[in-house]
Amino acid sequence: MAEERRPRKRKPRPRREGSAAAVVIAAMILCMTIVVFAVWISGVAIQPEAVPTGGMAAGQALARAPAQSGGTSGRVPAAEGFQQLSDPLLVLVNDQIPIPEDWQVTPAFINDETVDNRMYEDMSAMFQAGEQEGVSFWVCSGYRSQELQESILEREIAAHMQDDGMTEEEARELSLRTINRPGYSEHHTGLAIDLNDVSDDFEQTDTYRWLQAHAAEYGFVQRYRSDKVEYTGIDNESWHYRYVGREHAQEMQRLDMCLEEYVQYLKDQGVQ
Repeated sequence: MAEERRPRKRKPRPRREGSAAAVVIAAMILCMTIVVFAVWISGVAIQPEAVPTGGMAAGQALARAPAQSGGTSGRVPAAEGFQQLSDPLLVLVNDQIPIPEDWQVTPAFINDETVDNRMYEDMSAMFQAGEQEGVSFWVCSGYRSQELQESILEREIAAHMQDDGMTEEEARELSLRTINRPGYSEHHTGLAIDLNDVSDDFEQTDTYRWLQAHAAEYGFVQRYRSDKVEYTGIDNESWHYRYVGREHAQEMQRLDMCLEEYVQYLKDQGVQ
């Protein structure tokens, strides 16, 4: 009979089942909380760094720019729908991107040539510094109107046809390697200058070597280099220098970028 009473000890079982259910529910809630927290943490971790799309000064982008090693294979601006940067010193003009229709030059004069006044002070300082170190400069060509550019191009084409026996098509193709079409020349900006002899021999002079060492300090860069033809579309021109301002010139030199690369670089940084 004593053994028959043992089942009565099972009466508390409903309470144990209720406790177990409570433990299971609590565990499920805890697991769900952990999962939600983990998902939230992951979402924060993969968020990209926010880059403002407007109002960023170029200097802010420059401060965090990594130096390039051995050049760059970065993108260049697409001509279709291209928007110029707000900094006028970085106006981009090439065979695909014309001079902005509203572009204006404030003239300053150096001998018989005209340049934009925005570059005159730094240009004069550069010439003076060079002359103090025994090298000399003169501006062979500065600002050009579109009409003058047309005349220069046609004269070059005619010379190739007469002297080299080329067809007009051949002469034009060769001429456009060093002379931009009217409306597509940097000389229209007033921020570009051709120096001294305008010949390949200029690259062998002390003046050229001085410019390679010091031009960026005064805001100038050699616009067309042999190792940047794929970006500029223009053959090496050791005599052609472009004013972009001191900060930009030194940064372009540090990054080893031509103007096409540099403008796209700044656009990628959110600079407008």
